[in-house]
Amino acid sequence: MGKAGYRQHFLNQGAGGAQPNISRIKIINTVAPLPPLEEQRCIVAKVDQLMALCDELEAQQQKRQEARLHLNSAALDRLLTAHEPDEFAHHWQRICDNFDLLYDNPETVGELRKAILQLAVQGKLVRQDPNDEPAAVLLGKIKVEKEKLIKEKKIRKSKPLPPVEIDEIRFKIPDSWKWLRFGDVTFNRDGERIPVSKEERSTLEKIYDYYGASGIIDKIDNYLFDKPLLLIGEDGANLINRSTPIAFIAKGKYWVNNHAHVLDGISVDFLRYLEIFINATDLTPYVTGTAQPKMNQTKMNSIPLALPPLEEQRRIVAKVDQLMALCDDLESKLKQSQTDGEKLMESVVHQLVVT
Repeated sequence: MGKAGYRQHFLNQGAGGAQPNISRIKIINTVAPLPPLEEQRCIVAKVDQLMALCDELEAQQQKRQEARLHLNSAALDRLLTAHEPDEFAHHWQRICDNFDLLYDNPETVGELRKAILQLAVQGKLVRQDPNDEPAAVLLGKIKVEKEKLIKEKKIRKSKPLPPVEIDEIRFKIPDSWKWLRFGDVTFNRDGERIPVSKEERSTLEKIYDYYGASGIIDKIDNYLFDKPLLLIGEDGANLINRSTPIAFIAKGKYWVNNHAHVLDGISVDFLRYLEIFINATDLTPYVTGTAQPKMNQTKMNSIPLALPPLEEQRRIVAKVDQLMALCDDLESKLKQSQTDGEKLMESVVHQLVVT
C-alpha cells in the first residue's frame, strides 16, 4: 500500500462534493494483507497496549501543561497585584528565576504579553521621572487642541464626560498620572468613515489598505486618511474573545469602513500609548449585545483611562515594543522546538512501525 497507508487510500477513493462517500464495491475490491489468526491476536494486543500507553502519556502531558499554566497565572497575578516596590521586585525575581519552567510553551508566552500590557498601563514597567510634566499639564494641552479643532470644524463638539468614580478605578497609579475618560483626550473622526461593499471592492484596483474592525481586510483604489490614526474595533466577536488586538495604528494612506472607530490625538506617541491601554483593558463592561457584540462611541468614550505624563508614555511605548519583540522571538523558538520534537517523534514511530 506504501507510506500513505489504507487511511489515505480510502480518502482517495471517496466520491461526491458536499458529502464524499466510498461505494461498497470499492471497499470489497480493496486488496489487504491478511496475517494468520494468532498473529492477528498478537497485533491487536500490542496495539491495545501501545494505545493505552499513548493515552497515559497524553493525560500526563495535559496534567503537566495545566499545572504549568496555573503556576504561570498565579505568578503573573502576584506581580500585577503587588502594591509596594519591594513586593513587586520580589515577585518579578521569582519569575526570572523560574523563567525556563514558566515559559517553555507558546501558550504561556501569550499570557506574558498580556501581563506586559497590564504592567505598562499601571506604571510598573518603567520608572517615573520627577522632571516629567505631570499628566494634568498634558490634559490642558489636549483641551486647547480640541477646542481649536472644534472651532475649525474638523471635529464635532461633544458633551462633557463625568469624572471617574472611585469604584471605577481598577488599580493604583503614580502621583504624576491622572484618571479621566477616554473621550476626554481623543479627537473622534468616525464621521469620516465610508463603508465599501465587498462586491464593489472586487471591481477596484488594489492600491490602498482597506481597514475593518480587526485590521486590514482588503485594498481599494482610493483613501480617506493620510496620517497615523488609532483604530479601535467597534463590533464583532473579537471584542470579547480578543483573538487579535482591538486597537491598532493605521499608517500611510488608507480607507476605513464603519466597523472601526477612528481616533486622532495630540501626537503619534500619545496614540501609541492609547493603543497599549485599550489592548490591556477588559472591554466587556462597555460592549452591548451578545449575538453581535458592539462598542459604540458613547461606551468607548466612557472608558476610564490612566494617563501618564507624555514623556513617560514615550518610555512605556519603547519598553513595550522591546519586550513584545522578545516575546515574538521566544514564541518563534518554542514553536520551532515543538516542530523539531514532533519530527523526532514521527521518526521514532516510523522506526517502530518498520522494525
